[in-house]
Amino acid sequence: MRELNGLDAFGALTRLLSGEEQMPWRTTEPALERLRVALSSVQQDASPLDLAVLLRQALRYEFARRGHEVSPRVYLSHPRFMTFRDWEQLGLSVAKEGNGWRVSAHAWRPNWLRLPPSLGVDDEAAGENVKREFGSDGCEGDPFLLAIGRSTYRSSGQRAAVRAALTTPPGATLVVALPTGEGKSMIFQLIHAVGFVGDGPKAKAGVTLVVVPTVALGVNHEEEAVSVCGLPRPLAYQGGADAANAVISEQISQGVQGLCFASPEAACGRLRQSLRQAAEAGDLRAIVVDEAHLIDQWGTGFRTEFQELSALRRELLAISPEGQQPRTMLLSATLTDSSLETLRALFGTEGAFESCAAVRLRAEPDYWVADSNEEQRTGRVLEALYRVPRPAVLYVTEVKHAEAWRLRLLEAGFGRVRMLHGKTGREDRERIVSEWRAGSLDVVIGTSAFGLGIDFAHARSIIHACIPETLDRFYQEVGRGGRDGRASLSLIIPTPADLHIAQKINLRKIITVRRGLERWGGMFSGKRVIAGNRIAVRVDGSPGVSETDIDMKGTRNTDWNLRLLSLMARAGLVRLQGAPHPPEEAPGEWFALDLLDDGHLERSTWDNRVEPVRKVSTAASNLNLDLMRQFLRDEGCAAEILERLYGQDRVARVCSRCAICRDDPSRRRPSVALGEPIAPWPLPLPSLLARLLDADRRLLVVYGPEQTRSAESRRLGETLGRLQRFGLAKVIVLGQLPFNMNRVLQSAEKTPLFVSNLPSFAHSRLPTGPELVMVGAGQSLGQTSLEARPGRARIFLVPKEQLTMDGRRLRDVFGGRVLTLDEFNERVAL
Repeated sequence: MRELNGLDAFGALTRLLSGEEQMPWRTTEPALERLRVALSSVQQDASPLDLAVLLRQALRYEFARRGHEVSPRVYLSHPRFMTFRDWEQLGLSVAKEGNGWRVSAHAWRPNWLRLPPSLGVDDEAAGENVKREFGSDGCEGDPFLLAIGRSTYRSSGQRAAVRAALTTPPGATLVVALPTGEGKSMIFQLIHAVGFVGDGPKAKAGVTLVVVPTVALGVNHEEEAVSVCGLPRPLAYQGGADAANAVISEQISQGVQGLCFASPEAACGRLRQSLRQAAEAGDLRAIVVDEAHLIDQWGTGFRTEFQELSALRRELLAISPEGQQPRTMLLSATLTDSSLETLRALFGTEGAFESCAAVRLRAEPDYWVADSNEEQRTGRVLEALYRVPRPAVLYVTEVKHAEAWRLRLLEAGFGRVRMLHGKTGREDRERIVSEWRAGSLDVVIGTSAFGLGIDFAHARSIIHACIPETLDRFYQEVGRGGRDGRASLSLIIPTPADLHIAQKINLRKIITVRRGLERWGGMFSGKRVIAGNRIAVRVDGSPGVSETDIDMKGTRNTDWNLRLLSLMARAGLVRLQGAPHPPEEAPGEWFALDLLDDGHLERSTWDNRVEPVRKVSTAASNLNLDLMRQFLRDEGCAAEILERLYGQDRVARVCSRCAICRDDPSRRRPSVALGEPIAPWPLPLPSLLARLLDADRRLLVVYGPEQTRSAESRRLGETLGRLQRFGLAKVIVLGQLPFNMNRVLQSAEKTPLFVSNLPSFAHSRLPTGPELVMVGAGQSLGQTSLEARPGRARIFLVPKEQLTMDGRRLRDVFGGRVLTLDEFNERVAL
């Protein structure tokens, strides 16, 4: 099949629209390819209205490609369009010509949006203007990326995150913040495929548990892992899939599952015993929490299992062999100060706790805000869906609203529409996610349950027919669009009633000190002592011990009690341990915890310890909603508002497009460059590697021009492989080397070895630790790079006649141990 682009692709599409027969073709330009596929599909699932909207999108894209100077007109006589008549409703002009029509598209300029002269709302998104480059210069890959079929990183931030993750020591926790679309999933894929720095050869696949907030996200990750890692199904633990779940549980207990995607409820519940068995055998490699900001956002609300994950982790760490404790990875696109502190409080008490943030604001969204009443909104959302580029997501807050919109769109004539929310069944979720990822859906109507980490690169439009309860949720949902780095449209159409709903949801149900102490007293009075300060309390029991207490029962009462224990843990009164092991024989639902403060039953302790945590959480929640209100007023720079949410010192500013810079381009704020962070974990110097070095932790290895044959490259590669097994994880390449580097680095394709080709040491962003420096002929080495320094271990591989900066031969003045390449190979082989 021919691949066409630019004018050739549009010409081929024009001939397809006119009904001409032609050789099969395709294009990498999404707007044109989407219409081509919809017209050529055997299923013919696109309605005439769907096709007309896609035609509009293709015409608007071509208009942008022509520099917005010459509006394209096409002759249309394709039979799939023959029954369509509502051209004007879509902003299309048609003129009858022969057996068809001559069609052109107009800019969308509704009178209910604030528009500068001559600008269309859909100009940026329909034009698919490139806003972010992936895999550009400076994103060179490490050799082990080949294990998952990649050769480069999507960004320097992704590279920093991967290197930080793979150097995480046993039992430690790493928080990773990467922008949406930059590939956080690569982290757990590589953990499975190549393991961690310092890991010995693995006899088993091991287990990497990935905790996901939605079944849809688990299914999405499973599809990708099957393709990228070559793992067989099942990988996603799903409710109702009993046979597949039994396979997963058994393979976890045997330490051969590889990747497993499960909800926090499954991880803390049915999978707990299998995870314990894997941990006891040292087969649990890592616990990864995807969308980790939900531990703070959802864990204090309706899904307290998110905060129980810290107890599960603690339990699994305690029973793992020394040096084989699972690492914990907490992944998110953005983290507020409140979310980061919650993660630190819950996951930072055992083992080291560090973070790696390489977050920049998204350049893709083109933000539009339109106030309305309920009646106006219905018409405006429909008008938008007749005009905005596809694929599109329509977000609402409540399930009933999603169902109402689905019926409304189907009645309007849209065909490729689906709905996904918290009550969508498993089979429907799987089908919708699959169709979305395949690009065969034009519109998905979703609540906040849709889109968490679900990646379809070419989504172009995000419409909100609601007000999210936080600016954070809004920004996460806007992030469904433009993952290919091209412009996307964000349109929010709120009503006054939406604000009341958002305020109600935003009001976190954090129990008062007085009522919390009463509930805790009730739980504590029925405690079971396990050992020392560790007790088990019944979390489905009465909310208090007073005769005036209501007889509250059921899941709502249990949630309140679990939420209270989470609050106490964040205040440092208790440490959560999860379900008791072995289970309590007494009836009821029991939860184990450690008492950390002897005054846990005293009001003064609660005033001093718990109340400040409540206030901080409430203030953070109020700020998040207040910033959402500021955004809706459409009076300030969107980038500045988002900076206030995520912290100017933790995100790089990128000004996309909002009303401020559309009205006055001179007010556009300059972007702030994002530096590549260095992994927070210093790499140790293993004893076997230390033996090669002198007392100053240096070694000079010299090679001659006669040692550059293929056999020498192979032997050097074998030596490097052994050094990796000793614990070497870093290679710096300065200049052009005479060796066959593919042979030299062959052993690094399945184990973590970080390789940087640099002009000088000053450009290195590698983790600190022992490193091999390979120097090509004609390269200069500064004195500071050669000096012995505390904590720095370096092996230099240089030409025999390498000179110092003052012209002397390096091997004569090095002052440390010097070996020839042959001697070095022999020494390592011993």
